[in-house]
Amino acid sequence: MRICAVMKYPPIQGGVSAHCYWMARSLAERGHQVDVVTNADEVEDDYRIQLDDSDFQRLEATFPNGGAVRVISTGRWERARAYIPAANPFATKLAALATEEIRLHGADLVFSAYLEPYGLSAHLAASWTGIPHVVQHAGSDRTRLLDHPELGQAYREVLRRADLVVGDRNLTGLGIPLHRIAPIPKASLPPEFTPDGPVADLSALVARLSDSPWVRNTAPLDPQVATIGVYGKLGVTKGSYDLIQALSRLRRRGMRFNFVVMSGGTERRRFLTAVAELGLTDVTWTLPFLPHWRVPEILRACTAVCGLERDFPVEVHRPGLPMELLSSGTCAVLSAEVVRTQPYWPELRDNAQVVEDPRDIDGLATVLAEVIADPVAAVEFGRQSAERIPLADNDELGAAYETMFDAVINGRPLQPTADAVLPLLRKNMPQTLAILNGRVEKLLHRHAPASVQDFAALLAESVDKDTALDLPLDTVREIIRFEQHRLWLAVDADHDAVHPAFARSASARRNPDFGRLCPTRSSLLRIDEFTLAMDSLTTRGKYVHGEPWLCAFHKRPSLKGRIFRLTPATRDLLDLCDGTRTVDELAGLAARAHGAAPTAARERLRQFAIDHVVQLR
Repeated sequence: MRICAVMKYPPIQGGVSAHCYWMARSLAERGHQVDVVTNADEVEDDYRIQLDDSDFQRLEATFPNGGAVRVISTGRWERARAYIPAANPFATKLAALATEEIRLHGADLVFSAYLEPYGLSAHLAASWTGIPHVVQHAGSDRTRLLDHPELGQAYREVLRRADLVVGDRNLTGLGIPLHRIAPIPKASLPPEFTPDGPVADLSALVARLSDSPWVRNTAPLDPQVATIGVYGKLGVTKGSYDLIQALSRLRRRGMRFNFVVMSGGTERRRFLTAVAELGLTDVTWTLPFLPHWRVPEILRACTAVCGLERDFPVEVHRPGLPMELLSSGTCAVLSAEVVRTQPYWPELRDNAQVVEDPRDIDGLATVLAEVIADPVAAVEFGRQSAERIPLADNDELGAAYETMFDAVINGRPLQPTADAVLPLLRKNMPQTLAILNGRVEKLLHRHAPASVQDFAALLAESVDKDTALDLPLDTVREIIRFEQHRLWLAVDADHDAVHPAFARSASARRNPDFGRLCPTRSSLLRIDEFTLAMDSLTTRGKYVHGEPWLCAFHKRPSLKGRIFRLTPATRDLLDLCDGTRTVDELAGLAARAHGAAPTAARERLRQFAIDHVVQLR
């Protein structure tokens, strides 16, 4: 088959780009032709992989069986063609190039990975040429971008109209049937990721890359001490600053080590400043991003490599770093949060050095001290871990996409057509289903609900007629009402009700005249009161009635909503947010009614604006 793939690709850095590269190559190895349409040549320097001549040659490939990867990249935007307001029209360029490639070569299918701009561009190209579109999302575009008030609607339309969505099954809440959602194929790595491959000469590599502005230390590394590594983007939630604090603490204790950083991003200058302030400059070597196929050589040159994400803002994030480390036989120092992102690897905790919370600098330093004190043991631990972790080979990646694409092209469902009602109920109303014990399924067979929320209402009505319940009726009613709200968070039944001021909140909340702005409570917010302690829902059968529970249910356009508890004073403050009173007036009312400090009420409203709980005008 011939695939037009509109997606991230090297020299763009990151897991999505690497996944796309290996997917295209594995499909070509199986005899398919993949035309990659990308804007990779225009990536900014902060996120650009440094490629040499041999690396550039690897971006395209041909195989004896006729399979091939071709790359068609947009060019740098010319000032002579600029328009006002200024922008680089990536989506337009990619859509036009993809359409031309499809018409020139007769592609069977257009595939896109990452919604902006690739999913949107591929959707346009598929619409113009009449071929199927398969779209794959990542973590950040599924949450952060889909939640954006000026972008989310476009992405929802792309997802709803795609012939197949590769990603999160919870997207059924957008009205996408389950048979049009396929899981992202099992992660796999090419043969370069092995404990027995070549090992980079880090001192020689630093010398060769010395012209890079990011390379600051060109002295040779000390071969007699442990080398601690980190790679990928830098940032607070990446644990980057926790790591250097721990290393600084160990150095003050007299421990010797090399610290190698292969990174990029907008945090580079801030990170270098922090390294200098902590007295680590002379033992720190920084490298630019290198191609994914060269990463294993760097990993094998390190005694241990760290992945210390904590409080990472992307909820569906599944970093590939643990697999890359273990496959290369490198001792992995991972945060417990990173371990939890790998649900299919229950054995990971036993095959990595796990730090419960990198913000506990003493705890992190203790783990690193063990590696630095006995690097031979750390290297052996990494090699043994590689033998214990089962990994998929790269051919499985190509086979998985081949199966999906073939089914779409030939109009075959990948799985039996399934109604989305029951899966949504199981995820969001688990206590209700458990209490009713099979009666939900029977009710589904007798009724054909227009929507999942209509059926949830039907469940609530049926409880009053049910005489075989094991729990008091008032307890059951409270549980169902709470879980109905939770279900509402996961279903995009009323996205058109978003207030038109929603998009303006981001700039308005930073307005120096914040006190004169008028907050309006979001239409995506529900508040309800329960006599049942809702934290007791986690232990079924031990439901506790007591003090009233005020709960707020805040829906997000990405359907990754949240539930939080309110005080009566905060509820009253939100009830007064009807667009007729200013922030300063509301703060005064809160002070008189509840004795709240006006500054505290203002800051609470500011945070509500940041979280889009209220909109500002």
